[in-house]
Amino acid sequence: MKIGEFAKKHNVTIDTIRHYISEGLLTPLRENTQYNFSEIDDDVLDSILLLKNMNFKLEEMRAFLLFQTMYTNGSFKRLGSFKENFLEKLKENKEEIKRLEKMNELIEKKLDDYTDFNGFRRGIALSMLSEFACPDCNEALELEKPELKHNEIISGELVCPKCKKRFYIRYGMLSDCPIDDIDCHADDEISNMADTYLEHNDDNYILNTRELFQKAADIVRENAKNAKNVYIDGESVGFLNSAILRSIPKDARLYVSLRDNVTIKYYLEDVFPKETLIYALKKEKAPFKENFDYAFMEDYDINYLYKRDIPKDILFTKDAKVDFFKAIVDKSSSLPGEAFFLNDLKEKGFLRESAFLTKKIVRKKESMDLSMVDENEDIYVQYGIYTFKTLG
Repeated sequence: MKIGEFAKKHNVTIDTIRHYISEGLLTPLRENTQYNFSEIDDDVLDSILLLKNMNFKLEEMRAFLLFQTMYTNGSFKRLGSFKENFLEKLKENKEEIKRLEKMNELIEKKLDDYTDFNGFRRGIALSMLSEFACPDCNEALELEKPELKHNEIISGELVCPKCKKRFYIRYGMLSDCPIDDIDCHADDEISNMADTYLEHNDDNYILNTRELFQKAADIVRENAKNAKNVYIDGESVGFLNSAILRSIPKDARLYVSLRDNVTIKYYLEDVFPKETLIYALKKEKAPFKENFDYAFMEDYDINYLYKRDIPKDILFTKDAKVDFFKAIVDKSSSLPGEAFFLNDLKEKGFLRESAFLTKKIVRKKESMDLSMVDENEDIYVQYGIYTFKTLG
């Protein structure tokens, strides 16, 4: 039987047959330059494939295959040493099965993190409710139609008993108007975000951006370590939010001002402090009055582009630390430069303390970063976190 016919008979490739021959497991006769396979070779290959399915390595098969060709089937079965080999392999396989079962348990637990969206898990802590009052007449607000989960308000309405002003809670967020439906399945591209990010940015850019996240975590941890009321404004640097949120004291009250983007709520609920308020309304219309002793301002650049200013209704305690994210672009750009940025904040009463900037890195035109800047070519950019102190 020629090699092609032999391989087809046993449903393996010719390369596989040649490999077993080179390993000395198969020893067909040669006629001139071609192999000629016999019934003995049929039995040997069947044994190789069977032993392979039993998890035997090729080097563990040699003695077995040799004795298989030397003895009759009956006497071969009486060779006790091979019985010991099979018992040992059985033991090894059982241990491997246990290891794989434990591995599958870990995989199944991880798969629980990827369940279909079935609603926001976090809401407004009931303990914060006593701090809410009508901004017009200062009356304590009453909660109506509540949906509660773990002592947090997922949905409902806050009503002033005097002037009947209403605030709306939905998806665990607060607004002064009814909150529209959120289709968290609409942005399917988010599921491919990591692959897309890696595809459109080189290794140097990614490493420097990662350094920014790590440095941001250190800066926030230091500047917010004694904070009681923390404020986060904006959503322009969503990737940074994880580093920021993980570094905020767990006993602090967190207030996050969103506009139309609920990404921070959808993806990062699990790292919110116990008392967190996500709201989509102007601070002067909000039913709470807080002085913040730490803030992270994400949207300086996007506010500038859309001709919005730093919210003037945000009240800071004296000497509160405020960190600003800023992109510095090394060319003529629609973004404000560093000198303009620093002078603008100085005029607004912020005293600069320190700054961290990444190295100059190339942001490709296809990158998702700085997506609000319409660039038709790659640009050099530095990402920075600037720390300021307020006068209160």
